Formats: sequence, structure tokens, C-alpha cells
Amino acid sequence: MPEHSLKALLQQQITLHKSLLELAKQKTEIIKVNNIEQLNQLIKDEQKHIRAISSLESKRGQLDPNGDIQEEKAELLHVILKLKEVNELNQDLLTQSMQLVSLNLDLMMPQPDSMNYSKDNEENDQPGRSMFDSQA
Repeated sequence: MPEHSLKALLQQQITLHKSLLELAKQKTEIIKVNNIEQLNQLIKDEQKHIRAISSLESKRGQLDPNGDIQEEKAELLHVILKLKEVNELNQDLLTQSMQLVSLNLDLMMPQPDSMNYSKDNEENDQPGRSMFDSQA
């Protein structure tokens, strides 16, 4: 019976991870169109999935891992790796989006004149005169 319940539990995890993968793919499209409201809702849905996956993971840790579950393990690993790829893409898109926003803000806000000394300021000084008295 434990082998059957472990397989069933792994199948539930696979189902949840596949669903999470679909949410991640949707997130990619939402990021591309810059829809913050949909992104917030999607993040809430992801958090629900993650809580359910964590619950299943703790249950799985209590079961005896004996039995032929190689197929389920391989499928779960495949889904997790795909999810990782999509999440990395989403992270890159968000980073690029933030860089674009920062660039746009920099372009729209005028920069103050430099507060450092410039060549113009040096010309107003009397050349050859030093404030340091070397004879002292």
C-alpha cells in the first residue's frame, strides 16, 4: 500500500508542477505585455501551488521510498527542469524590464551640472601661484 500511495503522491506533485509550469509560461506573456494586475494575480496563484507542493513534499518525506517509482521521478524531474528554464527566462525579462524603466527615468530627469572642478575653473586661477609656501 505505501508504494501505491507514494506513486499517487508523486503523480499529484507532477500534476501540480505541470500546472505551475503553465502559470510560469503565462507569466512570460504577461511580463511581455507589462500587465501588472494580471502579474499580481498570477503570483498569488503560484503561491497557492507552491504551498500545495510543499505539503505534498512533506508527506512524501514520511513515506517509504521503496518500489518502482522511477518513471514518476523522471517525469517530475523533467517538469521541474522545464519550470526552472521558464523561471530563468522570466527573471531575465523582469531584469531587462527594470533596466529599461531605469534608463527611461534617467533620460526623462535632467542631470545637474557637475559639481567637480572643470578645466574652465582652472583657467580662472592664477597659474604658477601655489597656496603652499615651499620656503617655509
